[in-house]
Formats: sequence, C-alpha cells, structure tokens
Amino acid sequence: MNKQKILVIDLETTGLDPFTDYIVSIAISVEKGKGFNIVLPFYKNKAKAKEFLQPILPLLEDETITKVFHNAKFDLKFFHQYCIEIKGEVRDTMILDYLLDPNRKTHGLKGISELHLQYHQISYKEMLKDRDITEVPKDELTKYACEDADLTLQLYHYLTQQLNQN
Repeated sequence: MNKQKILVIDLETTGLDPFTDYIVSIAISVEKGKGFNIVLPFYKNKAKAKEFLQPILPLLEDETITKVFHNAKFDLKFFHQYCIEIKGEVRDTMILDYLLDPNRKTHGLKGISELHLQYHQISYKEMLKDRDITEVPKDELTKYACEDADLTLQLYHYLTQQLNQN
C-alpha cells in the first residue's frame, strides 16, 4: 500500500446494467506504472465471486484507505449487487475533472488521459475486437484493465494537484 493509503479500483463488466450484467475483473493500482487484475472465474455466480474475492475484501472495507474510481457511481452499483461494501473515503476522477473544467462536455477516462497525461489508450471497442468481454484473453484484458487503473491513479494525483493550486 502507498504512503497516502490510496487504492484505485476499476471494474470490467459484461455490460452497463448492474442488475443484469456481471463483474468480469477487478483491477487495482497503488503505484504509478503498476496494477493488478483479478479475473473472476465464476463471474455469473455472485456469491462464489464474493467468496473468491475474500483476500481483498479487507482492503475494500478498510475505512482508512481512500478508494479512487473513475465514474465511481458505476463501480459502486456493481459492488452493491455483489454485497461488497466499499468503506472509507471515495474519490472520483471524473468528478475531479469536472470541477477543474465544468465547461468541457466530456470527462471520460480515455479523453482526459490524453488531455492531461498525453497518453493515448486503446478504446474499449478496440480491446474487444468484436468479441464478448468474456472471450478476451486474460493477458489482453489484464493489460487493458491495469492501464485503466494506473491512469486513474495518475489522473487522481494530477487533478488533485491542479485543484489545490486553484
């Protein structure tokens, strides 16, 4: 864990609806350039998925660790469906970017990574290559998910610094 006790979390899911779709993987990052991805082997069985995630639940439930997401509302709705409670302060890089520039129309991760970090990510559609997310090889999914988590961490630090200067 980093000295500031920040944990970045990014979910990859089968779709956008937390009531009918499933978490396929959970990427986490605590240090720039590093990430870890947990691919859920039984993603359609929420109880088994939660049981599989037991080793990381203490991190997710630790109130002393700030959890950072990009579009936290999305991820938190999915965690709720798995009866996983995220505790501690929650920060959202999408909202931080909006606070920095409320007049810009979009605040998506790919766009703001390019804008603020000069980093171009492949799109979700490019990663899928006309496949279902459950058909994407684990190494490709892990690279994509960890990149999202890493960039969210970098954006969190950048945006927080920019907002503190203003």
